[in-house]
Amino acid sequence: MKTTRTSFAVLICILLVNASWAQEIKWFGESPEMMAAVEGRGWDDIGFNRLPASSEGIVRDPVWNLSRQTAGLSLHFTTDSPEIQVSYTPTSTRLEMPHMPATGVSGVDLYVKDASGKLLWVRGNYQFAEKITYKFQLDNDAGSSKEFQFFLPLYNGLSELQIGIPDDKAFAFIPKRTEKPILVYGTSIAQGACASRAGMAWTNILSREMNLPIINLAFSGNGRMEEEVIEYVSQIDPAVFVLDCLPNLGSFSESEVKNKLIYAVNTLRSKYPTTPILLTEHAGYSDGLVYEPRAEIYENLNNWLHQSFLELRKGGITNVYMLTKDELDLGTDDFVDGTHPTDLGMAKYASAYAKKLKEIVENGNQY
Repeated sequence: MKTTRTSFAVLICILLVNASWAQEIKWFGESPEMMAAVEGRGWDDIGFNRLPASSEGIVRDPVWNLSRQTAGLSLHFTTDSPEIQVSYTPTSTRLEMPHMPATGVSGVDLYVKDASGKLLWVRGNYQFAEKITYKFQLDNDAGSSKEFQFFLPLYNGLSELQIGIPDDKAFAFIPKRTEKPILVYGTSIAQGACASRAGMAWTNILSREMNLPIINLAFSGNGRMEEEVIEYVSQIDPAVFVLDCLPNLGSFSESEVKNKLIYAVNTLRSKYPTTPILLTEHAGYSDGLVYEPRAEIYENLNNWLHQSFLELRKGGITNVYMLTKDELDLGTDDFVDGTHPTDLGMAKYASAYAKKLKEIVENGNQY
């Protein structure tokens, strides 16, 4: 009899658990409210993209194609649900790369704000196929409303994005923040290679660290400081311009690199007389310590940047700054392939940027 009662109690528990998991999910898809919550875009009404439609045919095709990837885009929302589901269709079938996992290339990341305002990572169970799904769980027995930030893929685009919660729970998108963003124009490293997941791209780490929106205009292999792209960069009015393109300028001559740097700064300064501009040195290649030809590339680029910086200063350009290789301080174990950072390298990037940008933004240093 005791065994029968115990078995019956276990069965009831199983049925209750299954009933709770079988609870109907309500979905929130692409809508004016969702799109108003998209943060990290320099232009409105461009969907989950990073350059406007007008740039097609003006910027090179590789830049245009990369601008369809969602690096740096995020959504803010509130819900009292302990369970959050996500579903979307990736626009590319290449879900991963040899040196970067699918969770970084095509995956998403969810963070929840704690009582102190700090964003904490929420683990998600995921499935990668023609449609990608995530299921996130967190403690919320009290049913209190919590604020979330949801980061989109670094090296893929998406469509048919839906966020689901149990039918009896509340949900609302939060409109994007109105503070001036930090704008980053850069290369694959700034786009997010080779973070293990979306939240670990240094721009996304930096956004959480500084509690500021960041616009990611980094284009893998194609951050070449071209005039056409600089024109689109100059259409955005940020708190700071960050130009971190040296890793994609290794095939250019000294005069070409200097001309690109000086043209970019002068163009931005002519339109924004006081907006800070931060120029970033090449962080180096880890194999440069054992193979001199690789070291020569970044050493030359950094020397040319330094000379350009001094020329700009002598020419009367003010409020321009430089972040150096020594300040970035990446070591031999901070790279995946000698070029692109691991998560550890990304954290170092973000830390160095946060320190420099806080000096610029918060202290208002001008020189």
